Amino acid sequence: MRASWVLQCLCFTFALASPHFWPRYGGRREVAVLDGEWLFGFNDSKGFDVLAPFNTQAPGLTPQGVQVPSSVDAAGPGILGRRGVAMYRTHFQQKGHARLQFMGCSFYCRVFVDGKEVGEHRAGGYVPWWLDLEPASATRELFVLADNRFNKTTAPLHTGGDFWHYGGLVRSVLLHDLPDSPQEPWVWRAHVLPREEMGIVDVNVILTSAFSGNITGTIVFDGFVPWQSRVTSWALEERLCSWSVKVTTFAAEAKAGKFRLTALKVPFARPWSLQTPHLHTLTVRTFGASVTERFGLRTWGVKDGRVTLNGEVVKLHGWNHHTQWVDTGASPTDEQLSVDMALLREGNANFVRGAHYPQDQRWLDRLDTAGFAMWEETLGPGVTVKDLQDSEHFMKYQLQQLEEMLEASMNHPSIMVWAWFNEGPSDQEAACPAYAACAQLAASRDSTRFLSWASNKKDKDKCLDHATAISFNSYPAWYSKPGDLHAPGVEWNKSAAWARAQQPQKPFFVSETGAGGIFEWKNKTDVFWSLKYQQEVIDADVDTALADDNVSGIVLWHFFDFKGNDDAQACGPCKYLPDVMPPTCGWYNMTGECEKRPGGLNHKGVVDAWRRKKPSFESVRVKYGRQLPAAQMVVV
Repeated sequence: MRASWVLQCLCFTFALASPHFWPRYGGRREVAVLDGEWLFGFNDSKGFDVLAPFNTQAPGLTPQGVQVPSSVDAAGPGILGRRGVAMYRTHFQQKGHARLQFMGCSFYCRVFVDGKEVGEHRAGGYVPWWLDLEPASATRELFVLADNRFNKTTAPLHTGGDFWHYGGLVRSVLLHDLPDSPQEPWVWRAHVLPREEMGIVDVNVILTSAFSGNITGTIVFDGFVPWQSRVTSWALEERLCSWSVKVTTFAAEAKAGKFRLTALKVPFARPWSLQTPHLHTLTVRTFGASVTERFGLRTWGVKDGRVTLNGEVVKLHGWNHHTQWVDTGASPTDEQLSVDMALLREGNANFVRGAHYPQDQRWLDRLDTAGFAMWEETLGPGVTVKDLQDSEHFMKYQLQQLEEMLEASMNHPSIMVWAWFNEGPSDQEAACPAYAACAQLAASRDSTRFLSWASNKKDKDKCLDHATAISFNSYPAWYSKPGDLHAPGVEWNKSAAWARAQQPQKPFFVSETGAGGIFEWKNKTDVFWSLKYQQEVIDADVDTALADDNVSGIVLWHFFDFKGNDDAQACGPCKYLPDVMPPTCGWYNMTGECEKRPGGLNHKGVVDAWRRKKPSFESVRVKYGRQLPAAQMVVV
């Protein structure tokens, strides 16, 4: 490779229509965001066969309008969202070869262009995926069917779980230009993998075609203007372009659309850490088109059974976090994501578990910038051994989902753990080959992160040899030994000691624990569901985890109260107090099964569904803050 220092104008290699998340695109390549007002219709017939031949021009299919992205079934707690087949229609301008990218189409997605079916997706509704279109130069019609009904054939990975599975075009839709010739491929993604030696990286490049042969191009580190500083005038653009950056040429041999650049040195390298989350960019250009990826230089490791970051032992603490708001469902606005980030930072957290599906790239970008450790996992909670032995269907799509999650999220330095099968049947030997298959796939793509799953089988788990970190879910003093405030200390000390003895080179995490507390139940006595009892249980969980050196991290369940599954809505909403905002409950049905999820909500959050703080938030905030350097602790 040959390098030179030149005045390189990279700042106008992306269009103003570029997505508000990484990566960025430039040069000859254009990317259009298709978000906005689409035509819309909904068929709630249980007999609708979404796999049958379909005529997109049949009258009356899309009589309404809807914003994309959005969740088609967003409804308040205690109210069933609609289940059925959503129909979306819009038009786009295609100029030659093109690729449609769906950042999230839930659950099952079927895509038509000009009335012709061009692809489908069954590998989970929360993972980005794409399909290529035949070349054309015309205004074209895009028609999408999004089926949010539970169905093992069309949506095998939506296996249930204790949360509402939102449907529709829940995340952005993008249109990418592609090169005219597959023999002149552009870069699709460039995954940057830091080595242990500071400032040295390997880069796995994925091309826009399955090209094999010699390929040349250029790479530039840190020569990109972030979108927050977008160019608003030619004069500003000219000033921003007067940077001196190091341009390096490369020559590589691509095989089936991939090649690897090894041992690249990042100029002026700065490490990414929880205290100083420095970020770099890498621009790779081939045949006049570029992709710019953002990444961080960090090394996760283990020392004496404890997790390390850049060689230093760290204690991680935070919360599980669904991507969910009452009004927008699984399609939160940028402002709503920023509210959650601000609350997490106020809570002195440095660790987030993304429950229970691949994450919104906008959210991961925020975690990178803020300096959080992140756990990302595939969708598929509560799977069965039968699922995991189904190699022709379930596991086919599980591994596809895992591959798509890795491709989308590889460059986020915050991600510390790749995970799968929340509370799966890992106490049965027959399930272990599926755990092994996921671990082997993830390890083959990325050796810089931990591999795990949140196990509620604990010391009965038989598949832990396939994990590189041990993670347990349990709720002492809530589900087990209710009322016993000594139970969290006893159980977590015992579990952590067991993990250290059985798997001494693997860090141990408390991946779920906590208790429920209804926001309106401000009893002075610590009865069940009271905010006082919730705080007492959580205090015991947190105190134990922070004091035990065998515990590398704890993520409480959950950060906010969230909508439960379909069954949880059966008792209806609470009775809201009139003329009170945010909505405030005056009465909950707590009889029989309704006691499990009052008002259709999981109430284990330290803030409620509208982000109002409970006493446990303040208590945990103080405890977490004592673990942080004084300069990083948020003082209220």
